[in-house]
Amino acid sequence: MSKQKRPTIRGEQAIAYYRVSSAGQVNTDFDPEGISLPAQRVACNERARELGVVLVDEYLDPGKSGKTIDQRPAFQEMIARIKADRNIKHVFVYALSRFARNRYDDAIMMMTLERLGVQLHSATERNLDASPAGQAMHGMIAVFNEYQVRVSGEDIKYKMGQKAMKGGTLGVAPLGYLNVREQFEGREVRTVIVDPDRGPLITLTFELYATGKYNFHTLREAVTAAGLRTKPTKRWSARPISVHKIGDLLKDRYYLGLVSYEGEEYQGRHEPLVSQDLFDQVQRVLFAERQAGARQRVHNHYLKGLVWCDRCQRRLIITPGKSKTGVTYFYYICRGRQDRSCDLPYLPVADVEDAIERHYVNVRLSEDFRAEVQSRLDEALSSTTDSTRRLHAQYQRQLKELNKREDDLLDLVGDPDWPKDKLTAKMRAVREERARIETRLGEQDLPLNEGYEVLTTVLRLLEDPQALYRRSGLRARKVLNKAVFTRLYLDQVPAGATVTTEDLNEPFATAVTAHRAWSLGEAVDDVLAERATRVAPARESGASLSGDAASLGFTTTASLSTVLEDECSSKAVMVELRGFEPLTLTLPV
Repeated sequence: MSKQKRPTIRGEQAIAYYRVSSAGQVNTDFDPEGISLPAQRVACNERARELGVVLVDEYLDPGKSGKTIDQRPAFQEMIARIKADRNIKHVFVYALSRFARNRYDDAIMMMTLERLGVQLHSATERNLDASPAGQAMHGMIAVFNEYQVRVSGEDIKYKMGQKAMKGGTLGVAPLGYLNVREQFEGREVRTVIVDPDRGPLITLTFELYATGKYNFHTLREAVTAAGLRTKPTKRWSARPISVHKIGDLLKDRYYLGLVSYEGEEYQGRHEPLVSQDLFDQVQRVLFAERQAGARQRVHNHYLKGLVWCDRCQRRLIITPGKSKTGVTYFYYICRGRQDRSCDLPYLPVADVEDAIERHYVNVRLSEDFRAEVQSRLDEALSSTTDSTRRLHAQYQRQLKELNKREDDLLDLVGDPDWPKDKLTAKMRAVREERARIETRLGEQDLPLNEGYEVLTTVLRLLEDPQALYRRSGLRARKVLNKAVFTRLYLDQVPAGATVTTEDLNEPFATAVTAHRAWSLGEAVDDVLAERATRVAPARESGASLSGDAASLGFTTTASLSTVLEDECSSKAVMVELRGFEPLTLTLPV
């Protein structure tokens, strides 16, 4: 005997599931659930009464996407409830699109409900029963729902791309801007304006970080003290910006006046908050911090990012350790220890600090060297100043001639033999020539003066850098380290932690390398002088000298000249390939 479908199902328990796709559909009416959720509830309750079942509970996903079921917590709770409570025999939804809009999710969940003996009912699609025709209709609607999601997604994607190409802002404007609605030619237009309260503070954030004196934590403290807060929302009040947000903000090209979509950038219609030069400077500071490895962690130290392992050429990181008595100590360890590729021992932070301080004696410039270089610089400046003075006088003469020519042209104004447009062109040419000469006059001293000041400052800083370093505070030490060195490589020797190799920054690299070559030249000159004294009697007797003296090529003049030329290495010692060993058959030159 075949089973007949009953028009109603009496006395069985059911639950309902409601969902809206976006948060914008909630809190849009006097009812906090908006309009859509109560409407779904009414329809499901009416359908349940028609079938004679009792709705014992309901599950709501307000503002959840219908594309997949993975991100719908209430839906997952409902399935868990069905598996645990076998009295639930029915699930009601407003429409299949509220249940699943992906045919694969729909098929999987329908199989799950079928195994559990639970039937799905749609309040608006009443022909979806357990018959073959009803199941076929169910499958077609599931396919159509997925198609609708995909078509809508492509449509939205195209429209967003068109909006970005026209300079429009996609979504909520970043911190420092406000989404507003304005009237344009009789219609309402959504646009973006600068937030009068937060916009100037965003610019200040970029300016402060561009100085290189702040990390993310200290920058956050500074801008928070200046009044920067997040925009309040319905859920959260205004709060200080997070450290993570600081990093994202400093890399956001939206503040340059650009909008991005699908990997392409377009000129935005919004007002930029930072200039290209300021943004580029911030990126250089960010890149320098990443290259140095100075990551924002809890354990900060002024040497982080500067010290590296001499054994495997990897960065040293700081780590805490506890003694048996519970006292916490900090150490620098090589990153290679983490993968067991390096055996550099733990270096106590205090030992590393002492090693850096001791190493500063190696970049000290002797008094004689500084005096001679300063003399050369003064001589070069004086010589160039004479030339500059003559050029300056020539420019002044040209300006005087231009002034006289302009006066002559002014006298011709009103003369009928001279057309007005011709006089105007000549006057314009005279003024443009005067502007060019005044520009040259103002710039002629800049390159030499700046170079002179830089080298003079280097000589002054390296007069006794160790003493300067010892009396500096932690912040000043960090600045001095970054100015002089790129990296310092350390190793553990019997005497303790020590700096074995250095990478110097310019212009310190040129000055220090030249000084070392000059010192070597001084030593060689002393050796040659001593040898000349010994061989003087042989020379008087007519004996020939060996070729050793000719092979030693460093002199004071040659080595000093390197400080004014950019041909020095910060590491290489300027000696021949064979070093100081005598010539052999294998090294004839």
